[in-house]
Amino acid sequence: MVKPEVLKKLEFFKGFTEGEIKVFSERLIIEEFESGHDIFHENQIGDDSMFIIIEGAIKISKKQKNAEKILANMKDGEFFGEMSMLYPAPRSASAVTIKPSKMIRFSDRDYNSFKKDHPDIVVKLNEIFIKILVQRLREADKRLVKEGLGIGAL
Repeated sequence: MVKPEVLKKLEFFKGFTEGEIKVFSERLIIEEFESGHDIFHENQIGDDSMFIIIEGAIKISKKQKNAEKILANMKDGEFFGEMSMLYPAPRSASAVTIKPSKMIRFSDRDYNSFKKDHPDIVVKLNEIFIKILVQRLREADKRLVKEGLGIGAL
């Protein structure tokens, strides 16, 4: 269980009503991790949870030949891991804590339960996911063009 006041402080939950916050608070859990903890690995199968950072910092990276390519550094209020939650597939990147971190785990089971029991909440969740995924896609496109590796999106 997550206290409603914790959820209300996070940007992710700003568009939800008091009643919807209560539903989230009853279903979601908080997990704490030490610095250097592997949350998940690239190509990992099985745990299709996303995480919302209450406090801490996470490095998202991908193996590239024999090197590590850092895709993002995530901080308080941000979320990651949603791709595998929304569409179960091997993890596309690795996530490691870079300082002690406290996060909310939102599992695919939670998401599927919300689809069945609270479809109105899922509509709002999907709007959040679409907005963030489009932002991330645009940022990735800009990086590719800057590095001379992409053709650019329309």
